[in-house]
Parts: sequence; C-alpha cells; structure tokens
Amino acid sequence: MATELKMPQMGYDMEEGTVVRWLKEEGSTVGRNEPVAEIETDKAVVEFESEAEGVLLRIVASEGSIVPVGETIAVVGLEEEATDLISSTNPAESSDSGIENESNETPELQGTQETAVIVPQEPVSNTPTTRILATPVARRIADEMGIDLSQVAGSGPGGRITKKDVETFDPSSSTTVQEISFEMDPTENSEQSTINVSQADPETISPSAKPMSSDKEPLSRMRQQIARVTVKSKTEKPHFYVSAEIDMTKAMALRSQINDQLSDEGVRITVNDLIVKACIESLKKYPKFNAYYQDDGIQFNSTINIAVAIAEEEGLIVPAILDCGGKTLRDLSQMVKDLAQRSASGTLNTQEYTGGTFAISNLGMFDITSFLAIIHPPQSAVLAVGTVSDRPVVRDGELAIGKIMNATISADHRIVDGVEGAEFLIEVKRLLENPMGLVV
Repeated sequence: MATELKMPQMGYDMEEGTVVRWLKEEGSTVGRNEPVAEIETDKAVVEFESEAEGVLLRIVASEGSIVPVGETIAVVGLEEEATDLISSTNPAESSDSGIENESNETPELQGTQETAVIVPQEPVSNTPTTRILATPVARRIADEMGIDLSQVAGSGPGGRITKKDVETFDPSSSTTVQEISFEMDPTENSEQSTINVSQADPETISPSAKPMSSDKEPLSRMRQQIARVTVKSKTEKPHFYVSAEIDMTKAMALRSQINDQLSDEGVRITVNDLIVKACIESLKKYPKFNAYYQDDGIQFNSTINIAVAIAEEEGLIVPAILDCGGKTLRDLSQMVKDLAQRSASGTLNTQEYTGGTFAISNLGMFDITSFLAIIHPPQSAVLAVGTVSDRPVVRDGELAIGKIMNATISADHRIVDGVEGAEFLIEVKRLLENPMGLVV
C-alpha cells in the first residue's frame, strides 16, 4: 500500500515548512530512513527521511512550496501502485516557477481530496521561467534594496540565496566583502565564528545594513518562532536557577595533554567536549534532568541526547547529538564537530533537530562570564556556561591563580526542586574539577 510522506513536525511549535530541494526524482528507489528532500523550518534546513521503502511514485509539493505540518508532500509505494489518494494535478508540474508563496492566502482543495497542498501563487505565463531559491528574509531584503535575485549567487544548500548573499551583493562590483573565518580558542568551545568586513564607503551601505533608530525591521520566520517558543517556555515552565563556580585548572591541563598526544591523529578536545561529557555522566546519576513533564506524570527518556546551542545567521538552533550516553570523550568530540558542520550545511536530520533531552549553551567564545538560559521545550533543563578565565583562588590557605568558569543550571520546577538542581550542578562541578574520571 502506498505511503503518503507528510510535512513533519521538525521543531517545537512548527506550523509549516518549505520544500527546499528534492534529493530523489519520481520513479527513484527509496529506502526506509533515506533522505529524500531538504525541508526549511523556521530555524534551519534539515534533511527529511522517508518512513517507507519502495519507489517515489509522486512528488506532490514542488521545490519552493510552503506546506502546513501534516500535509502530504510525496507518495512512496510499489512501482505498480496507483496514487489515487493524491489529486492528479501535480504542483511540481503545474507551478511555473516554484518560488515560495509568501502570501497569507489559503489555496482551495483540488477536487474532493482532503490533502491541502500550498502551491506558488504566480501568474500563469507561457514563457518558461527560471526557479530561484531564496529564504523569505533574503527576498524581503532584496525587494527593499531593489536587487534582482537572478543576479545573486546563492551560498546556501542547493544554491539557495541567503540573507548574507543579498546584503553583500554589489551589482557594480565596487564593493568587496572579505570573509574571515577563525576558531576561537581561549578555552571556550569548538564553534567557528565568521566575520564579514565590508570595504565599501559607509555612505553606500544600504539602510538595511545600517538601521536608523526610527526604522522597524520586520521579524523573520526564525525570529517569530523563537519568540513563540521562548514565551511559551517561560509561561508554562516555572524556571529556577542554580549557579556555581567551577575550577577548570585540572581540566585545562588534561585537555592540553590529550591534544598534544593525539595531535597527529587530528584529534582536538575542546572545553565544550569536557562539559558535554560531564553532563552526560551527571544525567545518569540524576535522570530527572533528562525527563519531560506531562500532565499525568514525569516521562523519563531512554537515551541521553545532548542538545548544543548553535548560533546561525538569523537566530539560534539547538540540535542534538543522539544516544550519547555510552560515548567516550573522543567520540563526543567528533560527534559535536560533525553536528556543527552539518548544521551549517543544512544536512541535519529530523531527530537531531528535535530529539534533544538536555541542552548546553556556551557563550564562552564571546568572553561572557555568566548568563541564564531559557529551557528549550519540551526539555526540562539547560546548562549555561561562560568563559574560562584566570581568577584569584585560595588553595590550602594560600592565594593562587585558577582557571574559573561560571555555570548556571535552569530547570523546570515542576520536575525538580532547588536541592536537586544544586546536587546536579555540584556533580558536574566535581567531574570537571577531577577530570580523569571523564577519560577512564
């Protein structure tokens, strides 16, 4: 029997998604859990995997189509099966451009089918047009600046035009933009940062790049989604916070030794890797912090999936390294790096994007001492860590210089109490201050 592939719920409070690119063509063989499309949510581009195996019989939603969660985007089944459940009209064939529909109009259902497919609302033309893939915010900025998107080279997945592509585009070639990539490593973590330096005359920079105090910047889809999620989290989850100073002197020394010994193998352990490992071991001892609150009880998760906050161009995403409870420090380091790289390239899968059970937010690379993080639903806790810096400490009655890091746990008071929050954080502190237990 044919299986309808539907727009998945890839993220808390997600209402719709955009089909960025099909990775398979109609008639192609598809395996179970094999990526068949790239879907853009409010916060990321992720790979969508087929839940069935067989042949991709019909692509219902064309590239660029915005489709509500739960609606059909394709059909997989046996080659000889008919697709009676889907209208004979294929949006992929009827759309002349495939450009996203950014209007608020709801299209009519075709015939008597119950599957609503949103198709681009472009005027009918007999002249073939070239489909342009661009994010909604990139289209808005291009419209404000009067830029023809067909002249802009896209750097996103599948050549998709991003906000940065539009902002750095100069049709006269009088403006050059230099991209500098570097890795921050004063002890913080493994994420890379990118700085764009414009060499143009400041007076030629567009208003969108230099907003005046009276300007109003429309909210992007990602920013709207972040607003909905954070307000809902703070409204429904009674947050409480527990903070502690952690002496990272021994952890930093151990990290240096490991990196020196394994440098020839390309292994580089970061402070963030050590924090991830310490949290995993602490979650095994205090599993409530790896649980979800439900009206009829506390739902404990069978696996530990550590979500790591990653800053993107338009906001924050929190993808997870999955089933990492039994991983070594070396394994975790590789998994975190791989997660960050695939997040940047838009190749996360649905479970990585939505499956986190506990989160870590690290602002150490920005030289932030401490901060409070908002819990990412449906999770119940998040650990916020700042930079590791040299500070005076007292050891054995004498003044010394130690490498100190502030950490704060934000937790859902419906599941755990302040004492439990303190016990969890002190366990993380104990492991990081005696780090040999993290590698043996």
